[in-house]
Amino acid sequence: MNTRYLKEFLVIAEELNFSAAAKRLYTTRPTLSEHLAELEDELGCKLVERGHGKPALTPLGRRFLGTASDLLGQWDEVVGEYRDLSDNLLTVTVSATNLPWLEAPLLRARHRIVEKWPEGKIDIVTDSGPLATVDALGERKNDIVVVGCKSFSEAGHRLLTKEHPGFVLNAETTHLFMTEDNPLLGRDTIRAADLDGAVLLLPPDVHQSYERDGVADRFAANGARITLKTMPFRDHAEYFAHDFGCAIGVAPDTLVPRFGLDRRPGLRLFDLDDMDFSTDFIAVFRDEFVESPHGRVLFDEMKAAVAQGEPAA
Repeated sequence: MNTRYLKEFLVIAEELNFSAAAKRLYTTRPTLSEHLAELEDELGCKLVERGHGKPALTPLGRRFLGTASDLLGQWDEVVGEYRDLSDNLLTVTVSATNLPWLEAPLLRARHRIVEKWPEGKIDIVTDSGPLATVDALGERKNDIVVVGCKSFSEAGHRLLTKEHPGFVLNAETTHLFMTEDNPLLGRDTIRAADLDGAVLLLPPDVHQSYERDGVADRFAANGARITLKTMPFRDHAEYFAHDFGCAIGVAPDTLVPRFGLDRRPGLRLFDLDDMDFSTDFIAVFRDEFVESPHGRVLFDEMKAAVAQGEPAA
């Protein structure tokens, strides 16, 4: 429905004279009549009787007076809201894969910003799928990604200093896991050398970082030749539901309770006795996002929330 036609109807109803109404609206009488006819056609009823005498509102026309006024009032509120949002809305796009590590600082930062900036609004949009690599920043698919960097590698930290703004979110253990078809399932303790010849099956978003951090070389130094492999899993849920057979999977500590891996029958989580497998999770931001005024505010508040160890609001 054209809001201009509603405004014109209200003036016609007030004047009950097409020439006077046209003059007030800075239009012509034929144009006004045409617009009224279109409005009546859309509603499927007659609003104004236009005979040889003075125009008059029909019973439905009198009823529509209140409806038209309400609709215009609601529309004015919508216009006002979106005009304000044009300067105060920040949309943040993150991968659903990355969300576990970003939730607490992102939600806390949003809460702090809204406290300081009541008219502001921050929309957090999550994309499903493995869009959690730095490539997603360059392709403008995400505004923030979380990059995992193994404790024995400095590659992720060099990425921050040389290419993108960001900060370390937290460090946590990355567990390995196997399913019931693996011959090592019943072994009391497992060392790196016990995985000699094994396939380490990885989600697509971490495969690149495992190659970058030299995980295979680290295993080799501890007596195991392993193969790093990935498949086009859509998300973590599909990855953890896969039939691993004799392959070994990886599960950061944050995802263990999220996907119930510690309670799943036929699945064993384990850590190597002789090889540290902890991971630093680093939030990396798209340059243009941080350079925008609102994006910079969010970046600073998230960094402060992480530094102070604040929980989500």
